Amino acid sequence: MQANPSPTATTPREIIDELRRLQNLDDEIREIRERRAARQEQLDKLRKVIVHLEREIDDKRGKLTEAEQWHRTKTLELTIERDRSTKSKGKLSGVTRSREYVAVNKELDAIRKNITKGEDEVEKLDKAIADFRAAITKEQEKLADWRAESDQVERENQAKLAAMDVKIAEVDVRRKVITDRLDRAIVRRYEKIAEARAGAGVVEVVAEACTGCNMSLQPRFVEMVLRASSLVQCPHCNRYLFGEAERATAAPLPQ
Repeated sequence: MQANPSPTATTPREIIDELRRLQNLDDEIREIRERRAARQEQLDKLRKVIVHLEREIDDKRGKLTEAEQWHRTKTLELTIERDRSTKSKGKLSGVTRSREYVAVNKELDAIRKNITKGEDEVEKLDKAIADFRAAITKEQEKLADWRAESDQVERENQAKLAAMDVKIAEVDVRRKVITDRLDRAIVRRYEKIAEARAGAGVVEVVAEACTGCNMSLQPRFVEMVLRASSLVQCPHCNRYLFGEAERATAAPLPQ
């Protein structure tokens, strides 16, 4: 295993300066990754919309198939009833007895009711089938538009995401140059703080307060920060502190 390079930033001021540079690079990487994630999220949302539309179309196709099957069944039943009506009418013309005439007429009434009901059902099924077909056509057009948009976004993303990955790799190289100048323990401590504090592991002292947590600092802490005689961490939020005399000790602005 290759030996770790010896840190070249050894004084508190040098370490703070390197940590500030490191934080700037981390901010840059985070911003690129956020933009990358936003682009990927946009594409994922488009894909979810497409999947949802495909499921809706499949559902409507299933209902259309069911309606068409019912239409065939009801049409066949209607044909049978019409045939029965024709036969009953033929039978009625040959009836000579009144009792038989009444029975055939009763049978014809029942057949007529069945035919009327069947015609209503077939008409409703005709409308349902037409509605399903129109809805499927509309959804297919919408799906084609979403697919075209998704394909365009994906084509754009391929180039832009690749460019972002290259940029992240390039910033990572610059980041390693800085981390090689620092003691590993300091880098790990900074990274732990930054992870817990929304990326801000090094903050400025302004008006005798930590700008990370806005808590006031004792004068001795402010003096230690200004003298840079040692690495100083905020006693409240644990962030590393740096400052300039005119800003660190300036009176706070009125609220």
